Amino acid sequence: MRYSLVTFLACPECHGDLATVVEVEVASQTAARARPPSDRVPPQGAAVAPLGSRRPATRLGEALSRHAARPAPPERDDAVEVQEGLLVCASCERWFPITRLLPELLPDHLRDGDRDERLFAECTGTLPHDLVDALRGAPRRGAAQTSDTGAHYKHAEISIKSRVDDPDFFSPGYSSPFNPHDTPFTLYLIKLFGAAVPLLDLKGNDVLLDSGCGYAWTTEWLFRAGVEAIGVDICRTYLDIGIERMRANRPHLVVGDVEHLPLRPASVDAIFAYESFHHVPDRNRAMAGYARVLKHGGRAVLAEPGAAHEHAKVAVDVMNKYGILEKGMELADVERYVAGTAMGRPEQVFLVRASDREFGATLGPAFARTHSAVEGNLFRMQKSDGMVASLLTATREPRRVVWPKVKRRVKAAMVRLGLD
Repeated sequence: MRYSLVTFLACPECHGDLATVVEVEVASQTAARARPPSDRVPPQGAAVAPLGSRRPATRLGEALSRHAARPAPPERDDAVEVQEGLLVCASCERWFPITRLLPELLPDHLRDGDRDERLFAECTGTLPHDLVDALRGAPRRGAAQTSDTGAHYKHAEISIKSRVDDPDFFSPGYSSPFNPHDTPFTLYLIKLFGAAVPLLDLKGNDVLLDSGCGYAWTTEWLFRAGVEAIGVDICRTYLDIGIERMRANRPHLVVGDVEHLPLRPASVDAIFAYESFHHVPDRNRAMAGYARVLKHGGRAVLAEPGAAHEHAKVAVDVMNKYGILEKGMELADVERYVAGTAMGRPEQVFLVRASDREFGATLGPAFARTHSAVEGNLFRMQKSDGMVASLLTATREPRRVVWPKVKRRVKAAMVRLGLD
């Protein structure tokens, strides 16, 4: 994990700021590139990297502050990475492991408690005693969350390691997206990627969330194009394979749940869900998370199969054999997902093939279906401030005495939508 990644990260449970606790730091071979300087990079030998501006007055927060290093030159971020360590939220006093270069920021109910405790014991042997005591003194968190009705699908993806090398499983990603044994599928992946990327309207150094990035080849390609790409996937196995393929010159990668995005409010310019949103059980919660982490005017693009997808034989076989959710979507579905969020009305984008002999034909649903240049659906939407503006308009009254109440309502709405 590069130190600069923590600039974008947040606790998946409370969205609090995270501190980097270092156990093992290793040299990186990442090519230096232009990016905004980070003040979260420590000098060599530091136990705790520089902290952000939010420093809760908890016992753990005070211990982190005592041992936090001063910032090192930001170019050090290209020279080193954290191989083993912890990400600590002083607000809710949770900690999350960094292991084998990957931060794991899953919500409580999706974590392996026994395994994480073993990692914690291995990590704390080299840390200051008062910091270890503060970490151990933090309240233990339960693993139950009754509201996550799709947790069984997520656990199936988390445990896919035992299945990923099955002969019938999709290409294991060591050469993604290139699969010489399935040329049509390879060409489909590249074609869909090429159709979807222009809809993101990306510029150099934009920050992009690749949501459900899988083997992270889409994240890698955008990173190599100059985008500050952050790939998030619930399955560590996919990301481990991606690291093995990309080596050190790779984008930011995070183990996380799309329904509990471990990113700060208003931290990304664009979100890309490429063949991934149809695996998400609670799409309303995921879309609300998109609205929270997008900057004002930020774009989101979904490249997903249609509603008939879950009835296709290959999808049914995957659900039965691997337990992974396969459920496509149409425009009316996406409109329901964005309802009540700060995301504007989604639009479906069609790319059609038309010869000169067909100029003048009526462009309608039937023509789009029969002349489509890509399989699947492309949806685009943008984060809008319209909801807050309408709230201000609706609640503003001429009498001055009502303004304190109005201000509280507007403030609460802005916090809820990630606009504050």
